[in-house]
Amino acid sequence: MILKNKVAIITGASRGIGKGIALALAKEGCNIVACARNEEQLLKLKEEVEAFGIQCEIVQSDIRVINNIKYVIEIVIRKFGKVDILINNAGVIIKDGIFGVTEKDWDLTMDTNLKAQFFLSQCALKEMKKNKEGHIINISSTVALGAKPEVTSYSVSKYAIVGLSEALYQEAKKYLVKVSTIYPGVTDTEMLRSQDMPCDSDQWMLPEDIAECVVFLLKTSSRMVVKDIVPWATGYDQI
Repeated sequence: MILKNKVAIITGASRGIGKGIALALAKEGCNIVACARNEEQLLKLKEEVEAFGIQCEIVQSDIRVINNIKYVIEIVIRKFGKVDILINNAGVIIKDGIFGVTEKDWDLTMDTNLKAQFFLSQCALKEMKKNKEGHIINISSTVALGAKPEVTSYSVSKYAIVGLSEALYQEAKKYLVKVSTIYPGVTDTEMLRSQDMPCDSDQWMLPEDIAECVVFLLKTSSRMVVKDIVPWATGYDQI
């Protein structure tokens, strides 16, 4: 895909991996639709993105609510008339363990990490299929390759994203829309640092490393699709 003038929706875009992806795609000439709940951080991102000379629409919204998801798509179509790329990045991680999972934490995790991804993909695919082109990229985690203790609900949600991606892939390919999944290993984000992981953070990847994976996937030939990328932190193969 030629990225110049494409329209990319990115969730969880105000910080961390989402922000890294937004800036990387802006450098490639994509117009950015940045979704998150923190308006102040979104406004800062908008300034950084527009410094590349492209358009950035920010949407301060809680995408766990389906009506908010529909609102995001409406804004994109009204502003740009199309959806070319969807990066399902928004996520939460709660340190719980099997006996520590509460209904409230479970619902928060599943609504953010899975429900929002599904319904955003559903709405975006409706638009992408009109043009017989598009790419949906879901951000999972290496915990989907081997669950880790003390992050039970998070592990389940990231496993579920793998199933979601496969279901989307089977549906979307008839419209020539690609679906890929990235499974990041340990990446230096505010969310992960909040978990007090017992390791040397110098070994962690950076958000821009995951952004490089996104750019690679989007730039592949229309004749092929890379379904999965698993970037591990060098010398540190944990979540």
